This record gives sequence, C-alpha cells and structure tokens, in this order.
Amino acid sequence: MTVFDWSAIGLLLAGGVLAFSCGARPRLAGIFGAGFGVLALLAVLLPLAGAWQSGAGLMDRMGAWFRLPIGMIGIAAILHAVGYLRGHGDDRGGVFWSLFLGTLASMLCVTFAEGFLSFLVFWELMGIFSFALVAFEYRSRTVMRAAWIYLLAGQAGGLLLMLLISRMDAALTAGFFALGTIAFGLKAGLPFLHVWLPEAHPAAPAPVSALMSGAMIPLGFYGMFRFVFLGSPWLCGWTLLILGIAGALLGILFALAQSDLKRLLAYSSVENMGIISLGLGLGFLGTAAGNGKMAFFGFAGAFLHVLNHGFLKGTLFLAAGSVYKSVHSLDMDRMGGLIRRLPQTGYLFTAAALGICGLPPFCGFAGELLIYVAAFSGVIAGGTELAIGSFVAAVALAVTGGLACAALVKAVFAVFLGEPRSPAAAEAHPEERGMVAALWLLLLPALAMTLLAPVLVEGVLTPLFGGASEIAASAADILWKYGIVSGLFVVFCVGLLTLRKSLPRGGEARITGTWDCGYLEPTPRMEYTGSAFAQAIMEMYRGILGFRPERKRPEGVFPCEAQVEFRCRDFGEHWVWGPVFRFVGGLSEGIHRIQSGYLHLYILLMVLALLAMLAAGILLDPASAERFFKSFTGMEAIR
Repeated sequence: MTVFDWSAIGLLLAGGVLAFSCGARPRLAGIFGAGFGVLALLAVLLPLAGAWQSGAGLMDRMGAWFRLPIGMIGIAAILHAVGYLRGHGDDRGGVFWSLFLGTLASMLCVTFAEGFLSFLVFWELMGIFSFALVAFEYRSRTVMRAAWIYLLAGQAGGLLLMLLISRMDAALTAGFFALGTIAFGLKAGLPFLHVWLPEAHPAAPAPVSALMSGAMIPLGFYGMFRFVFLGSPWLCGWTLLILGIAGALLGILFALAQSDLKRLLAYSSVENMGIISLGLGLGFLGTAAGNGKMAFFGFAGAFLHVLNHGFLKGTLFLAAGSVYKSVHSLDMDRMGGLIRRLPQTGYLFTAAALGICGLPPFCGFAGELLIYVAAFSGVIAGGTELAIGSFVAAVALAVTGGLACAALVKAVFAVFLGEPRSPAAAEAHPEERGMVAALWLLLLPALAMTLLAPVLVEGVLTPLFGGASEIAASAADILWKYGIVSGLFVVFCVGLLTLRKSLPRGGEARITGTWDCGYLEPTPRMEYTGSAFAQAIMEMYRGILGFRPERKRPEGVFPCEAQVEFRCRDFGEHWVWGPVFRFVGGLSEGIHRIQSGYLHLYILLMVLALLAMLAAGILLDPASAERFFKSFTGMEAIR
C-alpha cells in the first residue's frame, strides 16, 4: 500500500466517525461523510496509473483494476446520496454515512490485503457494513427479509472461506476448487448462488445498490483469481463457461419478467456477471489448449466488461434512485411519461441502457466484441469439445444481447415514455441537479471507454495476462476500429439533430382531435404496460420462468375494471435454495417439538444417547469394550 492508499483508508474511517458523531444534525453529517469520502476516493484514483506502469506484481495490478470502479462509482454514489437522503432518511444521515464509508473502506482493503487471513477479515467487514445498508429502511418487513437473505448468503460464503483456509496448503483438488467457487460465487451472483441479489438491490438505497452492483459483486471474481484459479485451467475454463452461459441467459430472462425497476436491474447484473464468467471461461480454455489468441481475447474482454458494467450499471441504479425519489415507487406498470418531469435522467438512463445491452457505438460492446473473437477462435482452432463449447458460448452471448435489448427497452418505455399511469407519475417531483450530476459523472467515463479500451488493453491488460505483442496489437486494432466507427456514428447522429433543428418550420400547427375508434379520448389504460410488452417473450420461455398469469376478468355488461398480473419464480430459489430451506426448516421444527420442557423426555433422550455411544464403542473397538465391561462388573477382581 502506498501513502495515498493509507491516506484514503484513514480519511474514510475519520469521515465515518465524524458523521456518526453528528447524531441529529444531518446537514453536518452529510458534509463530513460526503467531503471525506470524495477526498479519500480521489486519493485512491490518483495513483492507479502509476500502479499499472510500475513493476508491481500480478495481484497488485489486478487489485488496481478492481479499485477503479470502486473509486468512480463511490464518488458518484456519494454525490447522488446527498440528494437522495434529503427528505428520505436524512434524520439517520450520520448512520448512513458511517456505514457507507465503512463499506468503501472494507472494499478497498479487500483489494489491498496481502494474506488470506487479512483478506477474510476485510471480506467479512464488507459483508457486515453492506448488510446494515441494505437494512437501512428497517421499518419495512420486505426490506428486513431481503437483508436477512443477504446476511445468510454472506455468512455462508464466509463460512466456506474459513473452511478454505484448512485447504490452502493442500493439493489443489476439485473439491478445493468447488468450495472456493461457491464461496466467491455467492458474492459474484453466479447462477443458482444469486438468490440474495434480486432481493437486496431493490431493498437498499439507490447509491448502495449502484456501489454493490457495479463494484462489489465483481470482487467475487477478484477473490477467485487470488485464491481459487490456481489449478487446472481446463477445469476452471469449463466450470466458468457453463456458469457463464447459464447466468447470462437465465439472468436476462428473469430481468425481462420483472415489473420492479431495481429488480430488473438486479437480474441484469446476474446476466452481466454471466458474461464476465463466460469470457473468463474462454480465456482459461484457450490457455489449456495453447491458443494464445483465444486466451488473451477472453481474459481482456471479461476484464473490460468489469469496467463497462460498473460504469453503466452504476448509472442505471442511480437513475432508478432518482425515479424512486421523484415517484416514491419502483413499479414500472404504475409509471410512464416521466421524461417530461425528469428529462436528463430519462436521456441518461436510455443511453446507459443502450450501452449495457451491448449495442454499438457504446462501450458495453467493446468487451463483448473481444469475447466474440475469443469464441470464434475456439471454434476455428479448437478440437471438437472446445469448438462446440465456443460455438455455444457465441450463440448464448448473441441471444443474451437480444433479450437484454428487449428488457431494457421495456424499462425505458414503461418508465419514461407514454402517458402517466398513476397520479404519482403524473405529479412526479422534478429532478435535482446534484443527482443528475452524479449520473453524468459515471456515464461520461462509460462513453469514453469506447476510445480508451484499446489503450487499456495495450497498456494494462497485456502486462497483466502476458499476451504476445502481436495478439495484443490485434486486439487493440479491433478496438480502435470499433472506436473510430462509433465516433463517426455519433458525429453523424449529432449532425442530423443539428440539421433538423436548423430547418425552417412549416406553417402554424393546428391541433385537432383524431379519430379515436369511438372512444372519447385516449387514456393511459389504452397503452402497453411493461408487463404487456414482455408478455409474448415470457410466454415463449414459460417452462423456464415458471410463468403464470393471474387475471381479474371483466364482469357485467359495462365492466369498469379488469387486470392481469404476471408472476415468475426465481430459478435459484425454486430449484436449489427452496428445497434446502424447506429441509432445514422441517428439521428445525422437529427439533423444536422435542424441546417441550418435559423432564421425563430429557432423561429418556440422555439414556438413549448413552446407549447409542456405548453401542458405537462396542462396534468400533470390541476388545476395549470387553476390557471395560470386565473391569466395570468386577470380573477381573474375582479372577
């Protein structure tokens, strides 16, 4: 750790203590929390370029890569939180800022930790601080349920990491790899281990959701690189590839089925973690097969997507927080027309949504482009198994991109376009400048990443993964061409808009009524909701989603009310955690019945336990049992 790093941790801790000591003075707590937090994160970001250019070790360089989204998203989240807390929990501002800065400090220390024990301590602190932030609105039963699930998942991961310590010096077996993958996969939101993620993100305040989704959950991959990915690259590659394909497809399918805006974004995070896992899997498979191009492109694409996802998903969650602050709801079916009240928020959300879908010319496609090239390299140069796996990965990535477009178009349409579908949406509060500035602070680097990606590949990722100079040059060349084409496309669009504004207007517009098919006037009930928009796709994947509509049919000659609601069961909760929880719950209920308070029952249980131990001793060591029986009965003395 450098002087800047120590200073950053010290500033975060000092700011948290000062903010907490302010008590009932929220304005002063905000000044201490936001001021010290921004200064600390600037101290983290300033030396990053030197860390990548110096002779630092592999893990130091990798830690610096993961510190970049922590610093950038942290600053934007701090600025957003100042406006978000105003009139929305500012009476507990001291508690919020102390917990938020504690979370930032522990996340940074995770990337600074040198040994496994110190890493585990900071990992647990990160989970505890973030759990308290998820439970910030503790008066809500829904929030406390989500926080409880998050705490259970975090402590389960911590327990597995403690078990991992006992195997650190042993041979790197498949069991060791499985244990570490589950432990860190719980944090990264890998498929079937993600059950906490769609619960915690909607419950947490929006700045916390942005930090957790954009910067915290990718730390699961950082932990895997440090302590798990040390054995067979073939085993690592196939495991990550399968998990990545499942996570990307299932995550975006369930995102499409959500009506809660932040739950949709949470499942989108599961999808993006799947894309990162898919890229890493291709990289390890390329390493195992001796295919340098496939390995470098897979690793480089995955690591670029870490940054792209962090900036774009952070922007989306902060924008969702602005929507919630304005409407006091996250139900997309009850929104609509917010582009009039929140114009900048709407445009920035739309731009970030296009980027996270992987559409050119935005930065989200830069990492995916390299992953596509890695998959195609595996198809062309690999053996039968590798070619099939790479082909399936490419197809899955393409299908994921199409479904992501549908899910994010649904979010943009349902929230910002059309007519307001509730009084709250019609009377939404206008956006705050500070919260809009936080969105710009994240979206601008995300747009700049389109041109910065080749520089990062050549300057940072090539030394990190040891790619050959010609392979790294080809990757940078592809990204340069993509960046130039994207820049020309943006210039073309700006030119069209400028030309349109400069054209002379026609005559005076005359507003008249339109033919309305017999209706008196168009109403919001005549337009599509987000759920109706996605219904056709959900019907296609009914078996996977567990899709079931709940309808209230129109009644009478002149019906005044009819509605349909769609419900889907989470695949991880339904197929994995539901049976586990039911088994543990049934076992606990049975034990609870035994604890009835009857003395005779306790004595019977003790006698049965004693008899069981005696029987076990006799079966395991008959000779010792015989000697004990003879000495106990006095037969030895008689002889």
